[in-house]
Amino acid sequence: MAHFNTASFQPKDQFGAWRSLHRDTIELLPTDELAAGFAAEFSSWRLGDLVLTHVSYTGAPGRRWRHRPKSYLDHWCVVLARTVAADGRPREELSFRSLALPYEGRAQDSEVITLYLPRDQRPADEQRFDCVHGLEVSQDFAPLLIGYMDGLVRRLPHVTPGHAASLEMPTRALVAACIIPQPVYQEAARSPLGSVLVDRARVVVRQNMASPDFGPDRLARLLAVSRSKLYRLFENSGGVAHFINRERLHEAHRRLNCERETLSIHAIGNEVGFIDHSTFSRAFRREFGCSPTEARERGLARSFADEWGEPPPG
Repeated sequence: MAHFNTASFQPKDQFGAWRSLHRDTIELLPTDELAAGFAAEFSSWRLGDLVLTHVSYTGAPGRRWRHRPKSYLDHWCVVLARTVAADGRPREELSFRSLALPYEGRAQDSEVITLYLPRDQRPADEQRFDCVHGLEVSQDFAPLLIGYMDGLVRRLPHVTPGHAASLEMPTRALVAACIIPQPVYQEAARSPLGSVLVDRARVVVRQNMASPDFGPDRLARLLAVSRSKLYRLFENSGGVAHFINRERLHEAHRRLNCERETLSIHAIGNEVGFIDHSTFSRAFRREFGCSPTEARERGLARSFADEWGEPPPG
């Protein structure tokens, strides 16, 4: 669990500290009402590769913000925002967004719960989820998802990391069932074997990515499927070569963000199948919007914040 509270800063520095905490995902825009301070508290928990965050504001002024262009964090997120209306009654809104796509907002929320879902799990999810960017979740399903997210915030402080990780797949399934339009979801359900094969392909790629010669033909042989079947499986998500390349890059990104990783950037590139360092750097920047060096620096900065409970300097 990570925790952060602006109360540890002087009022004049509180908004800057809050802005720094979120600088990798959104750009917070200053307002004219910050002299009295910016009282906000942040907590986060991991559910495997998912991240749940909870923010509470105490009389903080209204905020304007937008997704940071080409953020290396291109996750999807389910956002539950609560506001106290002028008549004193609470109001809540549940929406779904992609951090990789443009989005701007203005709010004076009193509480925000956000569930972040990384893109590198199932390529088949990408187009379906991106189609509902900016969607306000249907009222038929919103209460179910709201209740679940509230329950996570209440219970995760008392759950071990191992048990929390076991919630990843059920949580993903619930989000998909609640936010993907029903005709699209039904179409996806018609091909469960395709999803199983994609998962198998991901495992095989990760086992063989150190070989720079590993490509679609070898993947087809190891999966015991025809080349035509393999190409059909990935034709709507950029192709087989694109899938392999993304797996290489996402593994490199994961290792660059790991504080225990001691290998050089060049060595990591080699171990995920890139012989030429400049080719690796260009591909990495296209995928994540930053260089491998910048990704490593951001990983170290987040480790610093997690350890010391405050944003890194700078």
